[in-house]
Amino acid sequence: MYNVEDILRNNGLRATAQRLLICGEILDAGHIDIDTLYARLKKKIVSLSLATVYKNIHALMEAGIVSELGVEGKKTLYELKLRPHIHHICEKCGKIEDLHVETEELKDKIASLTGRDITGCKITVYGRCSDCK
Repeated sequence: MYNVEDILRNNGLRATAQRLLICGEILDAGHIDIDTLYARLKKKIVSLSLATVYKNIHALMEAGIVSELGVEGKKTLYELKLRPHIHHICEKCGKIEDLHVETEELKDKIASLTGRDITGCKITVYGRCSDCK
């Protein structure tokens, strides 16, 4: 499993109690919006402010630990950047799943097809999840 404290330290951030809890909640949820994250954290740290959550989310994003996932018609979701993957969104139930596909091969293919220097990619595919198929 992932050690959140190591992830923070390896990316140059102190492992504060708030960051550990934020990362832990994101890890548990997989993909989570800021309001849900705040509500869950508020149960654990009553004095926590929404501004503190935003401040820490931005620090985690700048350090490359957390990324945003924009889904049309939904609030921005946050996830830990643990390993490259593709997002699959079910068109019926809306469930978001991570597909662990080798994205390096995709980047190389896109680069060869377009003649561009591709440094990264975010790919979202749509269809039906295994429950809705």
